[in-house]
Order: sequence, then structure tokens, then C-alpha cells
Amino acid sequence: MDKRRLQRIEQYVLGFFQAKQQTRILAKELFVSTSTYANADIVRALEDLEKRERLLVRHTSEGNDYITLTPDGTDFLGLKEVDHSDSPALPHPPKSATKTI
Repeated sequence: MDKRRLQRIEQYVLGFFQAKQQTRILAKELFVSTSTYANADIVRALEDLEKRERLLVRHTSEGNDYITLTPDGTDFLGLKEVDHSDSPALPHPPKSATKTI
């Protein structure tokens, strides 16, 4: 995928959080919010924001798929942190931490 297109989609995703003023959203809300970007492209942007930028975490709770901002993501967007103790989602470790020697 073109890096500029990926960046635009990532900006859309982060803007969605800002517009909602929430640190956790249902994934399906994000997917149905636009017809401009394909779901597969949104998933690629989420993967990048999760694994490379470490601004969010994707997780499932009680059969619902959620996207939750990490503390870094919350700070980056200037949102108020919300306690989500009912769903302790943790970011994936960086690739360098999972490489075997």
C-alpha cells in the first residue's frame, strides 16, 4: 500500500477517536463510519498504529471487537484517559523482543 494513503487512513482512524472523544471504540463503528476506505485498508492502518506506532490495541471482549488507545495514544491525541479495567488489553511486544537467537 502507498505510504501516503496509509497515513491518510491512519489520520482518519485517529480522527475518529478524537471526534468521539473516547479512548475505546467498537471496531464495527469504525468500519461502518466511512465508505471512502475499504475495510482491508483500515485493518492495515490499525495494524500499523498497533505494531509500529504502538498507539492502540485491538482486542475482543464478550464477543465484541474493540480498539483501545494505549496511554501513548491517549496522550498523542490529547484525550482524557479512561479506566478500562474490565478489559486489560496490552500492546503487542515489539518484534525485536520476540526474535529468537
